[in-house]
Amino acid sequence: MNLLELLTPTEMEVFTQNVLKEKASATLMQIKKGAVLKEHQSMTNAMLVLLSGSAVYDEKERWEALSEPLDFVRIPAHVTHKVTGLEDSVLLLIQ
Repeated sequence: MNLLELLTPTEMEVFTQNVLKEKASATLMQIKKGAVLKEHQSMTNAMLVLLSGSAVYDEKERWEALSEPLDFVRIPAHVTHKVTGLEDSVLLLIQ
């Protein structure tokens, strides 16, 4: 099975699909070029992994470009951040 098969075609700028919810959570995210996942906080430490495309992770004191497949950023709990799609992108959020 391929993770991309879990995403359905959509006109939404940002679309998420939870793919694991037991003791942990893994959420597949599709974000279109130029779209922004608005500022928010994670209640737990997390990891955001780029699967395709390119995106930018941005928090008050840090900015990380995700440009190659499997690039990732660690997201600390309770830190306000946002994600911007530089291209149509697919990311995996692990919490």
